[in-house]
Amino acid sequence: MITANALSSVGDGARFAALPLLAAWRTEDVFWVSTVAAASRAAWLLAPVIGTLVDRMPWRRSMVGGDLARCATLSLMCALVVTGWTPVTVLVLLAFVSGVAEVFFDSAAQAVVPALATDQQLERANAQVISAQIVGTGFVGPPMGAALWTAWHPLPFLLDGATFLASALLLTGLPNKAAPATADGERGMRSLLRGTWAGLRFLTRDRVLRPLMVVVAVLGVGQQAVYAVLVVYVEQRLHLRPFGYSLMLVAAAVGSLAGARTAPRIVERLGSGWSVKASVSVSALAYLVVAVLPWWPLVAVMLALNSAGVVLWNVCTVSLRQRLAPPGMLGRVASGYRLAAWGAMPIGAAAGGALAQHVGLDAPWALAGLLLVACLPFLGSVAPAASGTEEAETRPSP
Repeated sequence: MITANALSSVGDGARFAALPLLAAWRTEDVFWVSTVAAASRAAWLLAPVIGTLVDRMPWRRSMVGGDLARCATLSLMCALVVTGWTPVTVLVLLAFVSGVAEVFFDSAAQAVVPALATDQQLERANAQVISAQIVGTGFVGPPMGAALWTAWHPLPFLLDGATFLASALLLTGLPNKAAPATADGERGMRSLLRGTWAGLRFLTRDRVLRPLMVVVAVLGVGQQAVYAVLVVYVEQRLHLRPFGYSLMLVAAAVGSLAGARTAPRIVERLGSGWSVKASVSVSALAYLVVAVLPWWPLVAVMLALNSAGVVLWNVCTVSLRQRLAPPGMLGRVASGYRLAAWGAMPIGAAAGGALAQHVGLDAPWALAGLLLVACLPFLGSVAPAASGTEEAETRPSP
């Protein structure tokens, strides 16, 4: 499954780079270019409903189907580019369909991990999955997509389709397990909405997951407040040439990979609850240091440190969700939680842009750091609660 996830991530990374290039090649209208870029992310608005569907079918079917759907859409994009007929509205539709398939795949990929790893191995297994995603979407996919676009415009979409097809073939070897069937046995829209509501209600009522949802939304706001204006910050505040922006992104990606490699050992030593609190503290510190000391080598180090903290957060919270969610709700809990994170990001991007324009380029960093500091009291009760959950899971039965 790790190899299949890596291939899918490479395809996603190449798609994220090539789609805006295709849109800009097709039209000079900035609105439509941004709409194409946003269409695949907009699919996450349907995440709770898609998570319910994932919980009602074999996980392998969701993952293979998601890969094959992305293979089909990318192949169609390739054909459109070859023929020269690429209406921008069609690109928006195909980007959205590809995004929906991505939500199916990612929700099922998180739900299937507890079926393949023991409770004690969850952090290590999730760290491996996240490492594969970082390599694919951060290091390999985007530069490869941009380079292939330069060589021949249809090529990145052709390769993307091939990576998703290869991933689907690898996943056919997974056990064809499904979540336990719903007790009511109902079908149709009413049952779908009822199941979706049940998943959201579980998230908002659980004493560990509820504060984590609040904090992950704040994390999304802070992160996007910084990254939305990072390219301007690098050029105007740090006075670096265009390569400086790429340098900062590489530093962040290196930090993410280092965080994925070290997260299992940190959790083993501190426990998930205290590791979550440490991850937020590290990210807050990184943002605040940059807000006070805008020196480019230090900014690169702080971006790497922040990214390592974010990955530690992800490894811990994914594992906690997998432990706490009922087996029949793993897809819904994963997708509902991620909706909170993705849904908050546009707010952060808008806030970062407004602050940078009206207050200064250091302001988004200060906002992100102060928001995370304000979140620490929420995690005061999460740490012992999560640690207690782990002890209960690992304690032998009488």
